[in-house]
Amino acid sequence: MSVPPSLGPVTRLREHNERVLHLRQHIREVNLRQRLMYGFGAGVVLCVLGVAVPTALTWRRFDMAPFNTVLVLLGVVFVVGFVGSSWIETVRHEGPRPGTSGDRLTREELELELEIAVENRLIDATPLDIPIRNRQFAYRESIPEELDQLRKESHRYRRRHNFFQLLIIIGSIANAGAQSFSDTTQPLKSIIIGLTVLVAICAGITGYYKFRERSFNLQQTADSMEEHANAFHLGLPPYDSADPAANLALLTARVETLRVEQRRREQQLDQPPEARDQSG
Repeated sequence: MSVPPSLGPVTRLREHNERVLHLRQHIREVNLRQRLMYGFGAGVVLCVLGVAVPTALTWRRFDMAPFNTVLVLLGVVFVVGFVGSSWIETVRHEGPRPGTSGDRLTREELELELEIAVENRLIDATPLDIPIRNRQFAYRESIPEELDQLRKESHRYRRRHNFFQLLIIIGSIANAGAQSFSDTTQPLKSIIIGLTVLVAICAGITGYYKFRERSFNLQQTADSMEEHANAFHLGLPPYDSADPAANLALLTARVETLRVEQRRREQQLDQPPEARDQSG
């Protein structure tokens, strides 16, 4: 959807912002549908492996029928979910093309459209001589949205950390229990090996991606930003100056400093341990 040139610069800038928001929403919907489809597909593969591998290892030595029945039923659910999500993805075909009727765009095309929309917004925003104070007011109004985004990311990393920690705890307990009966039947030895591999994989994932540290950093940044925002609204130190413009400028500087520190912490977590030791 092109913006009419007859509109004023501020109106065109608002139209660009709306277009960027719509495109980002379409991309989020596409990503969600694809994650569901891939998740159901992975569940089908895991159920097939869960039936085939233990059955092959314990053939004619252990009755895996009850275990296989549960996995088969679960696999049927995953197959239905995969077929349904694939059908939805095929019918909607990555979401409608913005501003057109009937045409469809892939995710790559949506991302390209988003980049073009952002560039057009920058082109139209460049000639606007917006006063610094107005920019600071807009910056202040974006703080609640930033807080919400930081907390959402923090909760997401915390859920991932708790999930893998739960797998490690359950796997360790089940492994210890299976080892006490390891001399009785052969299937338990295979189960012990599988549990050991599961615990090792989960520990490696949590150690590599550092979900707990990322969640802590995001939550800490969100709390600090909220503390400054509340102090600004209530006129508490250091935002108790008689000059409102000075308070607003100080709030902008403090929040931007917190954002820069958060990005630096994320970059440090992405570095290998050797690079972190050298930088420290």
